[in-house]
Amino acid sequence: MEAVRSGWLQGRYHGDGGDTVADMLSFKAVFEINPFEVGTTHAKERRIFAARRRLVDDLLDVRELRRRPFLSLSNGEMRRVLFARAILKGPDRLVLDDPLGGLDPERRARMRTVVAELARHGIEVVAPTRRERNGGCPLALPVKRHLPSTARAVVEMRHIDFSFGGKMLFRDFSWTIREGERWLLCGPNGSGKTTLLALITGDAPRSYACDISVFGKRRGGEGVTLAGIRAKIGEVSAERQVYLGETPERQLAEALSRNPRLLLLDEPCYNLTTKATKRLLRKVAAWLDGHPRTAAVCVAHRPEHVPAGFSLTQRLGSTGAVCVRTARPAAR
Repeated sequence: MEAVRSGWLQGRYHGDGGDTVADMLSFKAVFEINPFEVGTTHAKERRIFAARRRLVDDLLDVRELRRRPFLSLSNGEMRRVLFARAILKGPDRLVLDDPLGGLDPERRARMRTVVAELARHGIEVVAPTRRERNGGCPLALPVKRHLPSTARAVVEMRHIDFSFGGKMLFRDFSWTIREGERWLLCGPNGSGKTTLLALITGDAPRSYACDISVFGKRRGGEGVTLAGIRAKIGEVSAERQVYLGETPERQLAEALSRNPRLLLLDEPCYNLTTKATKRLLRKVAAWLDGHPRTAAVCVAHRPEHVPAGFSLTQRLGSTGAVCVRTARPAAR
């Protein structure tokens, strides 16, 4: 099972090929037109489709994604494209399952405008949600205890340059994570948060061309095995939930059973109810409180999705090259 997970998670990074967003949102793809069909031009349908495409371009900003391979998109960007594809089908009623899940604060704020505009065009939107909706940018929470700054480095990334899917994500990027540090990793959809974690775990194969050390061992160094490194890392991932059907609770139980030296939480509360979210975050906080030397990184778009004790913040930019602010403890 571990091989299946790793293979799937690595697959998206093995190449920039495959269908682009433009392919996914084309008339033929949306309506599954037989490529061997002859004698029918669908002229009327294409004119209507062109008007809908202008609508989704304006509402969802998919123009900026059209040339990108679909598999290179972030989770939030994929949701935008799938939302656009659903609109392009021309439904009278659109049922969206938790449409704000996985979206950054700016995108969530714009969703009301999107829904109102769709209603103006005669499309009824039904959008059940699973949790309370609080806006704003997540803030790191006060940490209960600190290890000295001389604590050993768990992850060291030095002057990383990395592009993916035709987009420059990291330029001259450096980051050190030490024992006992609890980091909040945040930034807009598509800024490279999940990719950054994949560089740490080795799921992004090009990490071997980067200057990265994990647990004091250089990636690709002599005698360093990926399996040996991963055995010391616990992960909870929204991607594993969505695409492999593994619930966050199951993932967390497995992650903590490893007694990890590094815990990576990539949107761990995705798709959970408010009650389930609080329960999972309490388990994370309690476990970390009992394991003060374990380092942890949490990716979250909402303050209520950040476990207690995360006091350092790394912010990623959205315009290609990373804009990194000096990490510092959050204001108490």
